[in-house]
Amino acid sequence: MRTYHTRLSLDAQASSALKEYATLFGRALRTLHAHRRRRLEIDKPEFMRRFDLTSRQYNALKFTLDGMESSIRELRPGQIVDLQRRIDAAVRKRDNESRPAKIHHLTRRVDSLRLRLKVLESDAGVRLCFGSRKLFNAQHHLEENALGSHAEWRDAWTAKRSSQFFVLGSKDESSGCQGCVLTHLGDDRFLVRLRLNGAIRRWVSFEARFAWGAEHLVEALRVKQAISYRFLYDEKGWRIFATTKALDKPAQSRLATGCVGVDLNVGFVAVSQTDRFGNLVDAFNVPLPLAGTSLHQAKTAIAECVKVIVAHAARAGKPLSIERLDFAKKKVQLSYASAGRQRMLSSFAYRAFERILLARSHDAGVEVRRVNPAYSSKIGRQKYARRYGLSVHLAAALVLARRAQRFRDRYVPSGRGHSLSTCKDRCGHVWARVEGTQRLRKSAERSPRGDPRERTDACTQRPRASDQSVQPGGSPGRESPARHVRPTSRITGFVGP
Repeated sequence: MRTYHTRLSLDAQASSALKEYATLFGRALRTLHAHRRRRLEIDKPEFMRRFDLTSRQYNALKFTLDGMESSIRELRPGQIVDLQRRIDAAVRKRDNESRPAKIHHLTRRVDSLRLRLKVLESDAGVRLCFGSRKLFNAQHHLEENALGSHAEWRDAWTAKRSSQFFVLGSKDESSGCQGCVLTHLGDDRFLVRLRLNGAIRRWVSFEARFAWGAEHLVEALRVKQAISYRFLYDEKGWRIFATTKALDKPAQSRLATGCVGVDLNVGFVAVSQTDRFGNLVDAFNVPLPLAGTSLHQAKTAIAECVKVIVAHAARAGKPLSIERLDFAKKKVQLSYASAGRQRMLSSFAYRAFERILLARSHDAGVEVRRVNPAYSSKIGRQKYARRYGLSVHLAAALVLARRAQRFRDRYVPSGRGHSLSTCKDRCGHVWARVEGTQRLRKSAERSPRGDPRERTDACTQRPRASDQSVQPGGSPGRESPARHVRPTSRITGFVGP
């Protein structure tokens, strides 16, 4: 789906008509939610007569409320898991605490978290605060929120609750929507004819200019696609959002020629390109500074970064490979992640990056494949980083590209403590061996250093062979030569837009 928006320049009569429509829409939406909370049977004809609505306007109300409730239900399992982890962490901290005052505060925190968890688990319905909970709580702190009186807050609260409405479209209706008819006047100019409720005035007309996306809207009108509209009022006036399905475009990329792997990191994006055999062809980093940026600055930075990546994949004629991540789970784990990962997640980099990448790739005819990112960094560091002279992140991007090509990264054991080396371990999946390798490597790094001849191998737990012993694959008294692979790819530094 694609959404294009623009700001409207309306006269007083048209602006007043839209405000009346938004007020009625907000009141009907809150009434519909109240009926659902009380589990009352909703009589659609009676509800339509009560608010003087058409059938399509009632469907728009129901569609809006369903979307709000479904978003809350999707977030609830992650919130429950997050509360359980926070309770466990607080209990462990309280058990290890000896100061009475600290124990008292931790006990109160545990009880508060358990109460919140109980409410989430027991409440089968959905609670909504129309107008935002932040503005609702502002009535108790008027001075801090620059409000002179409670009456001023009530005016702001009422305006916020009646600041938007939705018009649902359908491909079976004229111009893709019978409630809001769009007519192309030429260039980026459109005539908007909005149907209102009431017996006196049924329609209001005004002009809108879409500086971006006008071609897409014209094509959607020509092929009779469904177009839905959302009207939003803010401190600068009214805005209109037109949403329609993205037009189909033939894919220009071919997986048979190779793939471009993309690994999103804090401050930059690692990109690695492979050929049809899965060998590295090119690798570079694209800067993506998001720390300390505003919402619009972060979107602009992501768009510029994606522009470079998509252009590179389009020139190569190869699809993109990205990580398939659970964004809801990532969000609830903010308090347990590192500082860099917290910045990346809190600045919505994952979700916004994927959304913009999918949109730009679709326009450029580049296919995007989502792969499982499990152990991509570990396998990349242990197999490809040293071989090709790559960083860990570029090596991880290489692993993602190879997975999109369905190449299996078989892990070859060595006797240097870098991997498990028993036949029993080699019978399982390669990811299990990599996980065991990481534990052994970290254990070897934490062990105190001593005489190299007295240290034990991290994998076999046996004394290392001395220079006079028989080396694997060699003769007594000779060390097996170290294998050196010359990088055949062109490794570049940071690439900017």
